[in-house]
Amino acid sequence: TSVKAWVGSADYTNVSIDGQVNGVLARRSPGSTLKPFIYALALDHGVLHPQTMLKDAPTAFGPFTPENFDGRFFGPITAEEALVRSRNVPAVWVTTQLKQPSLYQFLQSAGVSRLKPEEYYGLALALGGGEVSMEELASMYTMLANQGVLHRLCVEQRTKLDEGVRLLSPEASFITLEMLRGNPRPDEDGSLPVRGRWPVAWKTGTSWGFRDAWSAGIVGPYVLVVWIGDFSGKGNPSFVGVEAAAPLFFRIVDALN
Repeated sequence: TSVKAWVGSADYTNVSIDGQVNGVLARRSPGSTLKPFIYALALDHGVLHPQTMLKDAPTAFGPFTPENFDGRFFGPITAEEALVRSRNVPAVWVTTQLKQPSLYQFLQSAGVSRLKPEEYYGLALALGGGEVSMEELASMYTMLANQGVLHRLCVEQRTKLDEGVRLLSPEASFITLEMLRGNPRPDEDGSLPVRGRWPVAWKTGTSWGFRDAWSAGIVGPYVLVVWIGDFSGKGNPSFVGVEAAAPLFFRIVDALN
């Protein structure tokens, strides 16, 4: 069976746009929401497994010196923890190990359109340096849920599902989702999960300049993507994925349950 995708966006500003911006099709920086695909590709490349130790320390990749969002470094860290904690340096290093396909080639195959040449982005692509639409992001997470097979999203019930194209192995898709399920809810208090509650494999993202706050993931039989921002593209320090988009994401998750 194929996982359903549900996309929606929220604009918490008073900008009067009269519906002129389609939030689902607008192209925006995905922040860290692409990291699951970096690790999934690395699993297929044989670069790592969930308990592989990676280095989260100040590192220069030529002229590119990435930092973590919180300004701290954890030192040795497992690949699973690096993904769940969204550490930037390990993600960039893993990206350097990807060949055929590279992250850029993978995004092209996944249907991300209007990409500039690969040299334009460099390694910043791993941290949200490119632009994707909400629909494209939902399509990629649906592919992850569908055992690595990418299907064209159907927006009408009468549309027949295409045969799809495989971009990841079932094994890499499964392991990546298992890692993402270890990402605790922002309101997690350590108590036992509610019986019958769907498992959630999810990831947040925050774009450069605090223009976009994201939360994306798989919720039982659904894919859910939440974006919070200003449709004019203006930044706001409140637009942080885990603080702004994640709480709304889980309000919808609980409503779906």
